[in-house]
Amino acid sequence: MERARLLNFTSDLISARVLDDPAEVPIVGAGIVVNVAPTRAFTSGSQRSILPALSSTILRQGTVAGEKLIVLTIESPAVQEAQLVHRGWTNFYDSQFGSPVLLKSPQDRLGTVELNCADILGITDNAIGTSRFEVRANLWFSPAGTDCGIHNQHDFIEVHTQVLGRGRMQKFMSENEDTLYEDQLLSPGNTNPTPFCIGVGGTFHYPWHQYHADTDCVWLAVEYHRI
Repeated sequence: MERARLLNFTSDLISARVLDDPAEVPIVGAGIVVNVAPTRAFTSGSQRSILPALSSTILRQGTVAGEKLIVLTIESPAVQEAQLVHRGWTNFYDSQFGSPVLLKSPQDRLGTVELNCADILGITDNAIGTSRFEVRANLWFSPAGTDCGIHNQHDFIEVHTQVLGRGRMQKFMSENEDTLYEDQLLSPGNTNPTPFCIGVGGTFHYPWHQYHADTDCVWLAVEYHRI
């Protein structure tokens, strides 16, 4: 049955809703459509096209169908740090001296999906088959020039979709920024390719990585937590 609801981080700046089992639901105006399901979705305009699993596009005046989709509508073309704090976003680093500005919206839970890690990640050390994962999502903001922090620890699968501005996901050989070896550029409507992690013994191993904001940026993080 087709269902839709607003996510808890929707605001007058950026509207966000999740569509469950949509069947040719129209997109009014322009929206960033993110397929957060492990199955392909479809967009339709003059013809029907596939929107692969864990990918995104910008759709104008078309329709969407699929298993689970997020639709983001930009209500304000530019957002400022103070506006987001006023709307309940918090600083991930808790305003520690010398830390970057990294604001996080409230996080919402979008229900569950069945994932086959070998299919989604492409690299796994065993064939553990399909598992159920809870999907969670939130928005992030950083100002231009921000390095958001090199890290390699997550107990979930994550992907990122650019909403406003231009940024990049970066991979490193170590926690040292001089060991950068890959840049994945992100502009509005883009999602980074296959998730960074590999499956090892039922856990997820990430390279050292970070988000870098080339301009003032808002991006969507979608997390998959094994149940």
